[in-house]
Amino acid sequence: MTADPGTTDGVHDDAHDDGVHLPVSVVVSRRPAPGREADLERWARGIVAAASGFPGHLGAQVYPASPPDRDDLVIAFSFTDAHSLSDWEHSEVRRDWLARSAALVAGPSQAHSVSGFESLFRAVGEPAGTPAPPRWKTALVIALALFPASLLLNWLVTPHLTAWPLPARILLSTVVIVPWMVWGGVPWLSRLLRPWLRGH
Repeated sequence: MTADPGTTDGVHDDAHDDGVHLPVSVVVSRRPAPGREADLERWARGIVAAASGFPGHLGAQVYPASPPDRDDLVIAFSFTDAHSLSDWEHSEVRRDWLARSAALVAGPSQAHSVSGFESLFRAVGEPAGTPAPPRWKTALVIALALFPASLLLNWLVTPHLTAWPLPARILLSTVVIVPWMVWGGVPWLSRLLRPWLRGH
């Protein structure tokens, strides 16, 4: 969806429709004005630092423009819930930072938000407003992705770590399984099962 200056009003209520407060992320893209790429990247890191001081802020990433693959600079902000994101989006601090970017960008910004695991189930190029699959289906996909990783880890690795303290073993499991779930198992299964997830 097009947003100027990049707010996500209208999507916040979706993260609360069943009373469950889920983490929410907003992804904003901005096209650098000719010759202002470095200035826009410095601005992006400044607005990220400003957002980090707001309650509920979980983190942010800056992805500089990289022609010809990506002409826009992209910023991804994450907050604990939609209300925290809304507080940031409507803050005076954010308005001040947006005003500073006016001379650095060409055209309006693009923004969309996703909550919880929704971003893992969205296909590349799929419209931002596309509803997420039913939660029982996403839960099943997550379980299917988790099972083989957990099985292999406990079968091949854990028996060799009996001398390790329990917190260290759990930390290792987390470090191995979470990246697999986020960048491997869940995205792969969601593509494989997309017709079923979308009810086609």
